Amino acid sequence: MKKFIAILTASVAMLLCAGKAQAQDIILTHEGELIMAVVTEINDAEIVYKAFDNQQGPNYKIAIAKVQKIRFSNGTEQAFAAPQPAPQSDVPSAFQAADRTPAYSGAAANTRAGYMEYTRGEFEVAGRELYEGEYRNYFNADEFETVNSAMRQRGAGKGLMIAGGATLGAGLIFFIPGAIFWYDSVADPYYGLDYTAFAFMCSGAALMGVGGTLMTIGIPLFCVGNGRLNWAASSYNQRNQVAFSLGAGRDGAGLFLRF
Repeated sequence: MKKFIAILTASVAMLLCAGKAQAQDIILTHEGELIMAVVTEINDAEIVYKAFDNQQGPNYKIAIAKVQKIRFSNGTEQAFAAPQPAPQSDVPSAFQAADRTPAYSGAAANTRAGYMEYTRGEFEVAGRELYEGEYRNYFNADEFETVNSAMRQRGAGKGLMIAGGATLGAGLIFFIPGAIFWYDSVADPYYGLDYTAFAFMCSGAALMGVGGTLMTIGIPLFCVGNGRLNWAASSYNQRNQVAFSLGAGRDGAGLFLRF
């Protein structure tokens, strides 16, 4: 009897695990990458999905042109047409740019064309704002790590600046009236010194000190974070630019292409 119960329990557990494993959608890209996901939307241009192991997390997007097919959790499949090959360049193959697929390449690793700009906490490539889920497709390992830490640094600095400004404002509200009434009582002590006004003045001064300290810490954090994010955008642009230079090489002088 005990052996029967043990076998029955194991069978139920296996069924539950199998059901859980089938509850995910699998996105297969033309590059052979498998993305374990939960697809939430398919439109004419892209597929919107959530990471299977973080279904409460952000939405990710991938262009349909990069997807070969989707195998849904119910066993059905949806295939997509392969993208048309790009026309061959007239530049001789010896001068073609080398493959610069970053260490953190993803499903859209070849969508990096265009000039990148960083403004107000957002990256744009060719005028299109990037989603956080696309950063891996554009930045190499060092840049991606810098962007992640700089985003946190910038956010912390911004939070400290806001908190410091609010605390400083509250301190001024306490300090200014308290100082006025306190100095009035000192100048005309007929009714005695106004210690309530003195307490307000001191409380306001303390709040102003705290607010000033928070802003003193927050402003440099915010500025340094912004600077590091600007560096990441500049590094991306430098890696993807093509330049001509005239000079001497190991085999003689000539015109060189720098990628």
